[in-house]
Amino acid sequence: MPSANLDLIRAINQFNILNSIRARKSVSRSEIADMTGQSRASVTTITAQMIDKGLIFEKNVEVTGERGRNRVLLALNPDAAFVVGVKLAAAKASSAVCDMQGETRSTVIRNENFMGKGVDFIARYIDELIMAAVDEAGLKLENISGIGIGVPGVVDFQTGTCHWSPIYDAGSVPLRDRIQNRFNIKTYIENDANTLTLAHQWFGEGRGVDNFIVISIEYGVGMGIITNGQLYRGVRGFAGEMGHVPVTPDGELCVCGKRGCLATVVGGMAFINKAKRLAETGLWVRKSSGDIEFEEVINAAKEGENALIEIFQAAGHCLGVGLSVVINIFNPEKIIISGQGVEAGDIMFTPMREAVNRHTFSDLLALTKIVIPEWQHTDWAKGAASLVLQELYKSPFNTIRPLI
Repeated sequence: MPSANLDLIRAINQFNILNSIRARKSVSRSEIADMTGQSRASVTTITAQMIDKGLIFEKNVEVTGERGRNRVLLALNPDAAFVVGVKLAAAKASSAVCDMQGETRSTVIRNENFMGKGVDFIARYIDELIMAAVDEAGLKLENISGIGIGVPGVVDFQTGTCHWSPIYDAGSVPLRDRIQNRFNIKTYIENDANTLTLAHQWFGEGRGVDNFIVISIEYGVGMGIITNGQLYRGVRGFAGEMGHVPVTPDGELCVCGKRGCLATVVGGMAFINKAKRLAETGLWVRKSSGDIEFEEVINAAKEGENALIEIFQAAGHCLGVGLSVVINIFNPEKIIISGQGVEAGDIMFTPMREAVNRHTFSDLLALTKIVIPEWQHTDWAKGAASLVLQELYKSPFNTIRPLI
């Protein structure tokens, strides 16, 4: 029988302890042992190392109405490390600095059309976003322990390779490596739907939920999958391509080369293309000129443009059919719908819920809660930061750069 991987076991134990402290804000050693299943001796040893490294600290809590000594609780030192998250979309970019607790210290949001731009332009732009976010947080680069990048497309997390993205063509050197070499800081890159899923697991609707799905509606349609508390990436990291589930036989041509994909009906670019055709034929009279933006289409529909309302209603029906497949296969406790598309509101999500009710196995549907939280553009960058925090929590202590 092969021997156990002791380094892996230590990393898992450390991650579980740190995550328990983060989740509870302050907790005793005995409570950590109960939560993680580790022995009290092991918890005492590991937490002592964490205290020495400045990751956590002890605080005394006065016990009132009871005899005995005050309780000694452990709390996370939020200033133990800082990470930067960067998210690129078709026409917008954002960056954020988060501390060890996951609290946001700064955010930077900029409008920029990335379509057709090369990887060199993208890399330079990310450089500027990182520097702006770090400066806004009042920090220096030497305080940053990791960088996370979220991009739309097909991304291999392990190799850092983006095999395809709608916003840029892959260069000879992966984008992750360009940024990592530029700053000499450990850098991770991931599909943006996965980073958003991690954001919900750390900060949002997925907190404390072991099995949930995140559907993102932006340029296309993405999906992040959490099973048994872990992000499911598939064999090469390509899992969750919800946007390429066929929903309309012989439908419009998708960027993947197939026809009838969900992204050709529900994705932001699909709405823009359909709205453009309506404007060209006079069925929609725009209030502005220039390129049509997703936000403009959403707002016009909400203001009562019937032709646009019909597009969103049809999209909602197709999305509901797609969700019924997801529920029937994964049996999630919760489905979280996010991204800019949530701003469409009831005109899309009422027909979506009707379709879900019509097509989903009722016993499974009864176990699934569909939530549509208010959308914030900063959610994307926080998701990319969560990508780093997840790796940081299970990394050796010496990878963390303390605040000096």
